[in-house]
Amino acid sequence: VSLDYSGHHGIATSIGHAPVAAMADAPAGSRLAIAEALTNLVWAPIEQGLKGISLSANWMWPCRNEGEDARLYQAVQAASDFAIELGVNIPTGKDSLSMTQKYGDKKVYAPGTVIISTVGEVTDFRKIVIPVLKNDPATEIVYVDFSFDKLKLGGSSFAQILNKVGKEVPDVRDSEYFARAFTAIQQLVDEGIVLAGHDISAGGLITTLLEMCFANVEGGMEISLDKMKEEDIVKILFAENPGIVIQISDKHKDEVKKILEDAGVGYIKLG
Repeated sequence: VSLDYSGHHGIATSIGHAPVAAMADAPAGSRLAIAEALTNLVWAPIEQGLKGISLSANWMWPCRNEGEDARLYQAVQAASDFAIELGVNIPTGKDSLSMTQKYGDKKVYAPGTVIISTVGEVTDFRKIVIPVLKNDPATEIVYVDFSFDKLKLGGSSFAQILNKVGKEVPDVRDSEYFARAFTAIQQLVDEGIVLAGHDISAGGLITTLLEMCFANVEGGMEISLDKMKEEDIVKILFAENPGIVIQISDKHKDEVKKILEDAGVGYIKLG
C-alpha cells in the first residue's frame, strides 16, 4: 500500500498460519505461523528490517477441553519467545477460545490455531518482489533455507491428502539463523537483485516452483534436486519447512553467494 500520491514509501502486510502442524506440535505451530508470515513479508524492503515489523496474533482454540488449555499455554509461550528472539513485537491481537461445536452428543473441536498478521513500513514500494518468474534464460533458481531443520512431512498438505497429521513437524531450530536469513534476503531485495521470489509453505517446494510458473505463460524452469541433502524425493518436494525460492540474474550470482555466505545462510542452486 502506498502512503501517499507522490512518494514511494508504503506499508506491507502479510499473514501466516499452521493449524495442522499445531495439532501435532503446538509450540512448533506458533513458530511456523510467525515464520510463514515473515517469509511472505520479506519481499518488501522494510524500514529497519525485522526491528520495523509488528505482529498481531489471532488465537483460535477449543479451550476447556481436556489438554487444550495446556496446549494453548505452550503455543502462546512459544510465540512470545520466538518473537522476542527475532526482535519483533506483538502489540495486539484477539482470541476466540470456545472453538467447539456440539452436534447432539458429539463434540467437534476446531484445531488450535494462531493466525499471525504482520505490518511494516516499506522504504520504496517500487522495489517489491513478486513471485512471477521472469522470461530470462540467463538466470538461476535458488533455494534458501530458513528453518535449519531436517525436512519433515508432519502437518503438511501432503499428509492431509493421506488423511494423516503426522508426528514430526518442521520447525525453526535457530531463531538467530532465521533472523540472519531474513536480513540477507532483505538486502538482496533492497539492492534490486531478486527478480522473482516465493515463500515455501502450504504444499512444499513443488508448489512454490509451480506457482512461480503459473502466471508466466511463456517461460518455465529446468530444475535439478541433486544437491539437496535429503534423499527422499517426497520429503524434498512436499515438506513445508520455512524457506524461500528466488530467481537471480547470472551476473549477480557471485554477489548473492557472498551475501548469503557472509550471513551463514544455507542455499542451493536448483536450476
